[in-house]
Amino acid sequence: MNLEELRKIQERMAKSVVLDDLIPLDDIKYVVGVDQAFIDDKIISCAVKLRLPELEVVDKSVKTEKVSFPYIPTFLMFREGEPAVNAVKDLVDERTAIMVDGSGIAHPRRCGLATYIALKLRKPTVGITKKRLFGEVVKLSEELAKIVDGEEVIGFALKTCKRCNPIYISPGSFISPESALKLVQECLKGYKLPEPVRIADKMTKEVKRELWHNLKA
Repeated sequence: MNLEELRKIQERMAKSVVLDDLIPLDDIKYVVGVDQAFIDDKIISCAVKLRLPELEVVDKSVKTEKVSFPYIPTFLMFREGEPAVNAVKDLVDERTAIMVDGSGIAHPRRCGLATYIALKLRKPTVGITKKRLFGEVVKLSEELAKIVDGEEVIGFALKTCKRCNPIYISPGSFISPESALKLVQECLKGYKLPEPVRIADKMTKEVKRELWHNLKA
């Protein structure tokens, strides 16, 4: 497929996005965080399931797969989407939301990695990035700004600790931008990243280090 065909797939998927809460925020009992890393031609996908409000880890999943799609900015869902779904799918139930290191609708075609995962699994999914990919940032306070596309709010920028840069939060699907923000705030524990993504990121680094060590042994 060429990039124009891939763009059309993203645009078609974006039309299926629902920015209403599939699950009322108070009914979400678990959040699964997912993070990924690469080693040679393999992608490592780590998912971790946390119970709310304690943020206690109750389950984990690690998948290692071959990857063939190249790294192309704004097309990461084609490289990372299916491996992320494979890592997450056994950890989710009707009371679970997902958080991913990647964009949701704050994306040039409204279809980032978080959107792909949400639509594939039909679960409320929130995208978290450390850099703004798309949209204009409008400051609301010292800690909070909204991300807008024209008049529409498509996410939020949140400064989660005094000395860190903000993180960028956008819904993938099945959750509103406001609920995505609240869910992230519920999952903060004094670090820059919310716990589901932070722990998944830490787990990914550990697995990658172990695999790298085994390759060199």
